[in-house]
Amino acid sequence: MIEIQGLHKHFGDLHVLRGIDLSVAAGEVICIIGPSGSGKSTLLRCINHLEIPEAGHIYIDGQLAYREEVGGIFKAHSNRAIAAVRAQVGMVFQQFNLFPHLTVMGNIIEAPVHVLRRPKNAARQRAVELLDMVGLSDKADTYPEELSGGQQQRAAIARALAMEPKAMLFDEATSALDPELVAEVLAVMRRLASGGMTMVVVTHEMNFARQVASRVVFMDYGKIVEEDTPERIFGNPREQRTRDFLRTVLDR
Repeated sequence: MIEIQGLHKHFGDLHVLRGIDLSVAAGEVICIIGPSGSGKSTLLRCINHLEIPEAGHIYIDGQLAYREEVGGIFKAHSNRAIAAVRAQVGMVFQQFNLFPHLTVMGNIIEAPVHVLRRPKNAARQRAVELLDMVGLSDKADTYPEELSGGQQQRAAIARALAMEPKAMLFDEATSALDPELVAEVLAVMRRLASGGMTMVVVTHEMNFARQVASRVVFMDYGKIVEEDTPERIFGNPREQRTRDFLRTVLDR
């Protein structure tokens, strides 16, 4: 579903991604762990074209994304073509980024109506289903400021799912939440995973990675140091750097 080959990204002199290769099959849940500054979030932002890498290729569902090769030269796709690919990959951020002037229902139907050109009634019907799935059936007419952080993040997940994406990216979706609200968001993510959604999850929630991931990827200094099953990564990692990181975070 997602194929990344030789991805490099710089911010000025800082080499943030250093040749990332990663394959994500349909239905897989990939959890990416690693210290702050290791390039995890930048990788997700490149997949969703919020950042543009200087080198490498990204394929979404078998198609080269965001640019094409013409006579050996890569040319950026049109804005319309880029938007069409991005619509296939939903993204949930640390901050909820809900439109404050719209109700929860308004937030969820905004993109399906104005981007996908869905009839408003059909978009509303789908939104009702999604609100039920994330446990917010009674909050359709509520504004974001009236919701808890956990409720806002669940509304943000429903909004991303309303675009019917082929894959979902989660960038530290629980890091801005109070500890008691983390579980309700992780429960929705677990439900998505059990339903077969392809997911790439940047997370500090090690128990979630251990229990839900198909594979765990450990990144450091812009590289994938190690990737394997949760059992192998958490039980017997091959790399010393992985062992050091896990010892630090698991002993907290």
